[in-house]
Amino acid sequence: MARRADHTKAELAKLVIDTAEELIAEEGIDAFSARTLSRAIGYTAGTLYHHFKDLDDIVTQVNSRTLAGLALAFDEAGRTDDPRQQLHNYADAFLGYIALKRNLWNALFEFRRKQGAAVPPWYLEAIASLIRIVAECFQAIRPDLAAETCRRSGQLVFASIHSVVSLESSGRLGLVMDRDISQVVHELVDMHVTAFKHRTAEAA
Repeated sequence: MARRADHTKAELAKLVIDTAEELIAEEGIDAFSARTLSRAIGYTAGTLYHHFKDLDDIVTQVNSRTLAGLALAFDEAGRTDDPRQQLHNYADAFLGYIALKRNLWNALFEFRRKQGAAVPPWYLEAIASLIRIVAECFQAIRPDLAAETCRRSGQLVFASIHSVVSLESSGRLGLVMDRDISQVVHELVDMHVTAFKHRTAEAA
């Protein structure tokens, strides 16, 4: 590791985020703290807060990388003109990415922000952009339905997959399912698509 004087402000900020990402990936968000981070980079905890508002800010920066990684996984998913199959391809990309980044993914939803701390708008937009990718498939399935209806269906699929992943991560999926996670997720996608295809304009 370089000496403290060798780090510019930008280099130190990157070092903090890179190291935080590594620590969370290895140990999980529950084991992450300003103390463990400062020890890992060789700076005092106080130095961290000269570059970041607080620990929430650091974790948010790490989480933004995780969301960007899922967006890239979606972008690299197999392409097809069949929107139903495209949803399945996204589901495979989702599962594959989380399998590689499980602790980082869990940090997105398990990290407890300070009470009253606002979530940055750009962070919410990063999540919304992922949901829009899924919603585009629903729009292609039923072009006659409103964009908001498709967006809500995208939210439901995204939340459903996350819920199943959470059960699997906690070791509890087997308590309610007798099938592996991939089969469960693809069944969920098919159920959502079937229900969506039969929606009436009034119900939308």
